[in-house]
Amino acid sequence: MKGKNKKVVSLVCLILVVMFICIYFIVKVDIINYSISDEKVPQEFNDFKIVQISDFHSKGYKDTTNIIINKIEKINPDIIVMTGDMIRWDVENIGELEKLINELTPKYPTYYINGNHEELAEILKGEEYSAFLDNIKLLGVTVIKDNYVEVTKEGQSINLYEVDIPLDGPTGLYMTREELDDNYIKEILPQPDSSKFNILLAHNPLFIEEYSDWGADLVLSGHMHGGIIRIPIIGVGIASPEGNYFPKYDAGEFKVDDTTMIVNRGIGTSSSGLRVFNKPEISVITLKSK
Repeated sequence: MKGKNKKVVSLVCLILVVMFICIYFIVKVDIINYSISDEKVPQEFNDFKIVQISDFHSKGYKDTTNIIINKIEKINPDIIVMTGDMIRWDVENIGELEKLINELTPKYPTYYINGNHEELAEILKGEEYSAFLDNIKLLGVTVIKDNYVEVTKEGQSINLYEVDIPLDGPTGLYMTREELDDNYIKEILPQPDSSKFNILLAHNPLFIEEYSDWGADLVLSGHMHGGIIRIPIIGVGIASPEGNYFPKYDAGEFKVDDTTMIVNRGIGTSSSGLRVFNKPEISVITLKSK
């Protein structure tokens, strides 16, 4: 009887593995839904939907651009936020990104921020990057850099902030927490109105404690590429762009004090060119008024 039970368990495990593999390859883009409930969210913003996409790296991933556009149109968000590294530092081969922006921006208010690739482009490809920003602004994209904008609805508002974490020289990587001045974010950004719901768009999730200390209610980040290679079933990322193993903030939802952070797995690939068991991701954040 014990031998029979082992065979049944083995068969069930095999079926589950086959189902996982089939679903993984059939579904080419993940949609991950989050619900954020906060008493500071105005009633007018109840069920307000934010679509977050990140780390497109100019050309996306394996011809998924049209799939992403179609999925976002079905979601029908109130706004779209593009949370950094939507281009590569060289600002080349951006046809797929242009398609994405051209299709989505006329339909949905869109906000764009820097990642480390954009920051590096400012340094090494200033003219080309400036021209890119001018083009997307003409299409209606709002670019936020070390500042904030109000998003209004029926006379009420929430705030979208952005902060650039400086790069560590010409490597294109960010400063570490040890290298960054403790008061950097507070010196760069104005003190947020604590009576308002304040969203911080910050490409790098590694500074969550600093974001929380500054006063962010919600942080939307990317950068980590979901850990590049994810362990199936348990969904743990193996590596970070900085070359660290098993990064703490690889993907998903995290909480520090009163701050919630959502880390998007991104769409494109890092310089390694790898995405293993790690499909492109669209995050859908629905705000709820208590």
